[in-house]
Amino acid sequence: MNDNYLEIGIITRFQGNKGEVRVKATTDIPERFLDLDIVYLKRGEELKELEIEYIRFHKQFVIIKFFDVNSIDEAEKLKNYQVLIDESEKYLLPEDNFYVSDLIDCEVYLESGRHLGKLIDVVDTSGTDIFLVQGQDKKYMLPASREMILEIDLENKKIIVDPIPGILDL
Repeated sequence: MNDNYLEIGIITRFQGNKGEVRVKATTDIPERFLDLDIVYLKRGEELKELEIEYIRFHKQFVIIKFFDVNSIDEAEKLKNYQVLIDESEKYLLPEDNFYVSDLIDCEVYLESGRHLGKLIDVVDTSGTDIFLVQGQDKKYMLPASREMILEIDLENKKIIVDPIPGILDL
């Protein structure tokens, strides 16, 4: 196993009494779980590889049954683990779509060239995502709209923005 993983979900609790776990998907494409045979589970420094017996969907959750996890007690022990895949398994995204993990730590600049700060998080609002930028003296919240994000250069870890007037003063 290498050190390059991509989170696709978080185990929130057990499901039923057969050892299934309930996963809150953190990917925009929950159906991608259906293509997986193996996932990695991480909590703290612990990382383990588990083989998937089957996957199903229930309401807004992904239900996973792992081989060798056959009871409520065993499934409950997996609560709060991140569900990861090897980065080599990530889907190619359409143009102008990005993985959050690729955007984190990008330097953010205004169109004028002024350095605004470093992108530290992307907040999913079920609408327009929000870029959370750590500036020298404060944090900025910028809507990740096509009108405000002028350029994303992943190779150079650089994002150029043109925020609406007044938003940087909030």
